[in-house]
Amino acid sequence: MENSRQFLKRLAGFSIGPIGAALLGFINVPIQTWLVDPAQLGKASMYTMAFSLTSLFLNLGIDQAYVREYNAEKDKKNLLWNTFLIPFIFSIIIMFVYLYFYEPISVLLFDSVEKYIIQILAFVLPFAIIFRFNTLIIRMKEKARLYSFVQIFHRLMTLGFTVIILLFFNRNFKGIIQAQFFSMVSIAIITTVINLKDWIYKFKIDKKLIKKVTLFGLPLIPTSIMMWVLNSMDKIALRTWADFEAIGLYSAAFKIVSVVVIIQQAFATFWAPTVYRWYESDTPLRKYEMVSNKLNSLLTLLFAFIVLFKDQIILILSPEYKNAAIIVPFLMFYPIMYTLATTTSMGINFVRKTYYNILVTAIASGLNILGNILLVPQLGALGASISTGISYIVYFLIATIFSRMLWEKMDIKRHFVSIFLMVVMASLSVVYNNFYIDLVMFGIIFVYHFKEFLWGMKLFKQLIIEIKNKRSK
Repeated sequence: MENSRQFLKRLAGFSIGPIGAALLGFINVPIQTWLVDPAQLGKASMYTMAFSLTSLFLNLGIDQAYVREYNAEKDKKNLLWNTFLIPFIFSIIIMFVYLYFYEPISVLLFDSVEKYIIQILAFVLPFAIIFRFNTLIIRMKEKARLYSFVQIFHRLMTLGFTVIILLFFNRNFKGIIQAQFFSMVSIAIITTVINLKDWIYKFKIDKKLIKKVTLFGLPLIPTSIMMWVLNSMDKIALRTWADFEAIGLYSAAFKIVSVVVIIQQAFATFWAPTVYRWYESDTPLRKYEMVSNKLNSLLTLLFAFIVLFKDQIILILSPEYKNAAIIVPFLMFYPIMYTLATTTSMGINFVRKTYYNILVTAIASGLNILGNILLVPQLGALGASISTGISYIVYFLIATIFSRMLWEKMDIKRHFVSIFLMVVMASLSVVYNNFYIDLVMFGIIFVYHFKEFLWGMKLFKQLIIEIKNKRSK
């Protein structure tokens, strides 16, 4: 069984990609904010929202079934083809649907007919499926360095296309969307070449396997739709009761929050193959609890740091976006609660009762809809962030409760204390927006997690010494 240092080494290997990609994406943010105005950025975010919705629905949950069954199936290539074909064929169908109904979709998103943009949205879908499964192949083989290379190279291409297109061709939301399209097509082709040996295979349609992955994936379809509602209701509400400038400010605040989204993506990338491998090898519960508790401390401390310095961090963006700082505190709960839930709710997937996820997302989504209806007309982007934050706290709690019912009862006492402290700090920061009040709350949180902080520093030093010793040999 791997020790803490081995665990962190593999986590670090998988994290290089998402962190490097996020840093490149973060560089992309000020480029966009300096070259296009908030209204244009708001329109680009509406396209991103539409693409995110379609991508979630498009996979039909089959991609997650591939991850779940990877360690249980001996014929990996057969599993790949029998899970890939369903969402790929579906992506072709949806592509033609979008091309036919381009006008109403365009008006809904942009208040104008943008046939070219809807065509981009349609044609990118099959490439998104191909890229998704290519990254899953790399993840499940636990090829950390290759995965990191792919993620960073993808962002480099996006950054390059964005700069070239915005400077020399389309200095508006269309330019941002074009850059994303060219980047997705390119990386889908490149990763297919990388995984070519995995794709070259005379597979047979395995009805038993297809039934198995479909039963796992089907409940994730309504779950994915409601998850999209949970993730996108804020933008829908702002689109309904505010203007594109408010959406732009909200999007800018989300770029700051993306610092935590980096950790979410990096950890999720590493955790899925690891946790299923642990489950198949009967790893004791204390290992899961240790990971969850350490991650809880890291995320809570990062939350406190970002909220404390939110006004300074926001200065990275154009001065037009300075009002976005107040949106940050409650918006931080989205990536934090979602990430923690991956460590406390895995029992649902372990026992393959994914239909429980429908109820989890339904409750959280319903709460988010109600919260946005009540808060956005009065508070605008701030109201949307508060509603999103509260909804994700509820999402974490319900998912964790169901997992404890279906599987093992993990100890989550420290999670409850951390959530309470973060809610208090976020509330005080929004109401008073005072650096010294935030500093006091930062101190309280730091003291509470001080033991874990020392543990992390000690382990980090050990890793540095180990790396230096290897280099000196």
